Amino acid sequence: MLYSFLIYSAEGIHDRLSPDEQEITLDQHRALQADLKEKGDFATARLMPVSNAVTIKGQTDPKQKPLVVDGPFAETKEQFVGFYLVEHDTLEEAIATAERISSPYHSIEIRPVMWSGGTLSDMNPVGAAPN
Repeated sequence: MLYSFLIYSAEGIHDRLSPDEQEITLDQHRALQADLKEKGDFATARLMPVSNAVTIKGQTDPKQKPLVVDGPFAETKEQFVGFYLVEHDTLEEAIATAERISSPYHSIEIRPVMWSGGTLSDMNPVGAAPN
């Protein structure tokens, strides 16, 4: 089954960590990504700050254009900052994998994926995570 790891933290928390704390966090992600790459296809992304986001809200009248507003729609202290999509046989395996990148600076929501599409193998992201 495909699982999503939805990562939430206070916006900018990573930049407020000491260089050593930043490196520990990045090392955890690098190690996990290397292991997932050996196992097969996966996807991950670190999102840009919410100041770069827009929210689209559909209208009840189909003749009206959707409303586009700056920023995220929800007012929260924590922001959605990134995700992983990984294949595991059980929720317990997914939990064990997510525990490898857990830290006191963010929370990880694990959720089974109902459906997915696209071709993750062909992704060529701008600003890919450092190796």
